Amino acid sequence: MMKKNRIAAGTFAGTMAVLGALTLAAALPAFAAEITADKAEEIAMEHAGVKEKDVAHIRTERDYEDGQLVYEVEFYTSDYKEYDYEISAADGKVIGYDYDAEYWQYGEAAGGKAVDLEGAKAAALADAGLKEKDVTFLKTESDWNDGRETFEVEFYTSDGMEYDYEIDAETGRIVSCDFDAEENGKWDGRRQNDSGKKQGSEGGSQRETTASADEITQDEAKKIALEKAGLKENQVSRLRIHKDRDDGRTVYEGEFIYGETEYEFEISAADGRILDWERESIYD
Repeated sequence: MMKKNRIAAGTFAGTMAVLGALTLAAALPAFAAEITADKAEEIAMEHAGVKEKDVAHIRTERDYEDGQLVYEVEFYTSDYKEYDYEISAADGKVIGYDYDAEYWQYGEAAGGKAVDLEGAKAAALADAGLKEKDVTFLKTESDWNDGRETFEVEFYTSDGMEYDYEIDAETGRIVSCDFDAEENGKWDGRRQNDSGKKQGSEGGSQRETTASADEITQDEAKKIALEKAGLKENQVSRLRIHKDRDDGRTVYEGEFIYGETEYEFEISAADGRILDWERESIYD
């Protein structure tokens, strides 16, 4: 009888060991299948209908909520909406979310201001559709303009674009912005090389004639400018555009107004490249 009990006990212990191993084996794949922080951010932005290029700042943390591992995702857009999401780490399910359209701040309170200097940098990058790792900052400083504090943010990219922003510290509104494709040596070098090919030979003259034949039209230049602003022609007023010569090349220069914002632009007739872009309040 005792022997029988010992066999039963041994069988029970062995069965429990097998069940334990199976439970562990089942648990390991579930753990391994947890989504990443990047995936949680992607899910949150997709749910909110926000594109990554429109996000000025994002922060993600792992946490436990009611015994469940979650990702808390918080991000802000350049038009001052704040989104908060809670995403299940196990399956990526949106557990909860909310958003606030009020002005946002970075980190510590900014002394009653909508943005601090870091917030102004992020807003400028978001408006330009760039990330901090893709640019070199030339200037980020606070200044006073017409009795109001502003942040001046200036940076350039490796492909020859220099951006200048003025951002209102109290409201976070972009007061003015412009970018210029001529300041960087990479673009200047290309322009000089092209000029060199055009000089002193029949081949150069032929090249210039061919380039003129390939120029974009005025309507195409207008379309490029409106697309850059994210607007349609029936949304703007005082739209003017004309063909001109600048630094030895043919360009289209123009301007238009949308709401309280005035846009000015210069576009290369050769390839449709935006050479200069300015945006500022009609009251400035």
